Amino acid sequence: MKKFILLAVLALALLSFAACNNDTESGADSGTDSGRRTLVMGTSAGFLPFEFIADEGQGVIGQYAGIDVSLVYRIAQELDVDVVIQNQEFVGLIAALQSREIDFIAAGMTIRPDRAENVNFSIPYFTTGQFVVVRQDSNFHSVADLENMIVGVQFGTTADIAITDGQDDGVVTFQEIARHNQPVTAVLDLVSGSVDAVVVDAPVARGFVAQHPDTLRFFYDHTFFGPEQFGLAFHLDDLELLAEFNAVLERLLAEGFVDYLYEYYTDKLGLNE
Repeated sequence: MKKFILLAVLALALLSFAACNNDTESGADSGTDSGRRTLVMGTSAGFLPFEFIADEGQGVIGQYAGIDVSLVYRIAQELDVDVVIQNQEFVGLIAALQSREIDFIAAGMTIRPDRAENVNFSIPYFTTGQFVVVRQDSNFHSVADLENMIVGVQFGTTADIAITDGQDDGVVTFQEIARHNQPVTAVLDLVSGSVDAVVVDAPVARGFVAQHPDTLRFFYDHTFFGPEQFGLAFHLDDLELLAEFNAVLERLLAEGFVDYLYEYYTDKLGLNE
């Protein structure tokens, strides 16, 4: 029964936004005339299933959809605010938040102590880890096997940090760490043979392997990577906004809404392993 109710809520949300998108522009330039407060969400929309550019008329906020986008839309409903999205490279999101170009970040961002020096994180809403995507015909089964290989990562992500730290600490020496602005370009290089492996968050890795089942596979190296938790990020001074989001987020988590969104989008996008 709970899943049916959640499905109905999300379906209504998608339909309402699809209708709105026929009459308004999408993205950060989308103005609203509802009289409500408008918040700008910063994201990097190349991170399926968390944020991506949807097919025409299928966006949840503007032209964007995904777990983070639908979660924020539901929170915005509860808080009676409007949200527009500013899409940019992941590495610049925290700087954009600090300079007040955006009001908060929803971008599959891992909660880390170094980041928490510059932003306030919400309560965690998703637990994941780093997977290594490789070609089916490779003999790689651990990060140690990637000695002297070319490894692709998305610039500024925890994958980038983990791989760089591993090399700096002498755990493994890579021929090159190939940094990309979007994970999809790294995976395309993997398919073409330009890189030997790509490190991304587990749900994203599963999605890429589902898209290339005859070419790619993934593995998890528990000796190299640990668990990670995603959080929404807010300006250090915006404690009231953080508290508003946390109050709704805590209840949605208790209701299983994020779990439902993960199931919904992985099924909708055909990203199941």
